Amino acid sequence: MPQSPSFPSTEDYVATLGDPRFWRPYVTSVLRRHGLDTAAEAVHAGGGSTFPTLICGDAVVKLFGHLPFWERAYDAELAALRCVASDAGILAPRLLAHGRLSDVPDAPWPYLVLSRMPGLPWDRATIPVEDRSRVAADLGRQVRRLQGLRPSAGIASPEFWPAPNLAEAAGQTVLPKHLVAQVEQFVAGTEVSDDHDPVIVHGDLMVRHVFVSGGRLAGIIDWGDTLVADPHYELAQVQLNLFDCDKDLLRTFLHHSDWPVDPSLPRRALVQAFHRQAAGLAQHRTMDVFFRLPALLPLEDIATLEELAEAVFGL
Repeated sequence: MPQSPSFPSTEDYVATLGDPRFWRPYVTSVLRRHGLDTAAEAVHAGGGSTFPTLICGDAVVKLFGHLPFWERAYDAELAALRCVASDAGILAPRLLAHGRLSDVPDAPWPYLVLSRMPGLPWDRATIPVEDRSRVAADLGRQVRRLQGLRPSAGIASPEFWPAPNLAEAAGQTVLPKHLVAQVEQFVAGTEVSDDHDPVIVHGDLMVRHVFVSGGRLAGIIDWGDTLVADPHYELAQVQLNLFDCDKDLLRTFLHHSDWPVDPSLPRRALVQAFHRQAAGLAQHRTMDVFFRLPALLPLEDIATLEELAEAVFGL
């Protein structure tokens, strides 16, 4: 096994994430260790990852290190993959192996070896309008299965990630200042109903993590943000990122997930979007769940968060 990677700065670390030549020695060593030798295969870097994620043949190797939250991230993703493996109908990668690069206590660089997902991610696939609806329906059925799982050991609640307060986290988004100033009061004024028990949520169903093949959902990757949380937590990335605020796709998704839609949904979904933003800042180097909104809505003309909730999540 090559000497474990070390970086003088986070900037240097980030610069290597898309460089398969840097990571190839680690990837091939890991695969050989587990009898998955595909050394003749080219190594490709996954796009947009927080931790180095390399594709080699039919295997994906994800390594965890350098960033201060690497240990939490590794534990969270390993626990999530073990949990979803209990339902063969959930289209998640199979966990082929896991281990660590070294025995150095403060930098062991643990890794996961996963099966490669077929198809292409949503943002790279050419998906006709009618197929987008079918994929939204497929995704809704997947979320229904996910919410029906019994949480296993290691699946954490949002408190697992030490996050900033919601108003502070919202201040690190594209939302205008007049809307950010309303966050604390808006969250406090949203009633929490006992009708929605905490469930398992993927937490990051966005354009790079939903794979499509032949006009249908092929799989869901990157389970490191999985939590036990209010089900509306799931809707932030689904509607604000994957669906680009398309109400027809959201309606299809909710219908096929057997979601109990009621008048409180827009407010609850926006409150949970603020929770997703806060957790995301702890889970990733950067985060803005609202970053697509300026191209979709006239944010400066929206006076209140109540109006924003209706504009994004109202059906």
